[in-house]
Amino acid sequence: MELEELGRQISRVRRDRRLSQDELAHACGLSRQTISGLERGELTDLGLRKLERLLEALDLELGVRPRHHPITLDDLAP
Repeated sequence: MELEELGRQISRVRRDRRLSQDELAHACGLSRQTISGLERGELTDLGLRKLERLLEALDLELGVRPRHHPITLDDLAP
């Protein structure tokens, strides 16, 4: 997954949880500008530790699968 797609997913989850960018930024220790840049696809690098804090704040985890692997129902299960 590219950083741009990750940003779109983060934005969707944040909005689904009715969090502002500022609230999310505060929860994970990042700036609102970083959250905004990520969601708009303007960020070129985030760093693993920052990504971990961001995902933790949204109660998400990062998974690994082969590139171009079709999504299955197992991938969608919580």
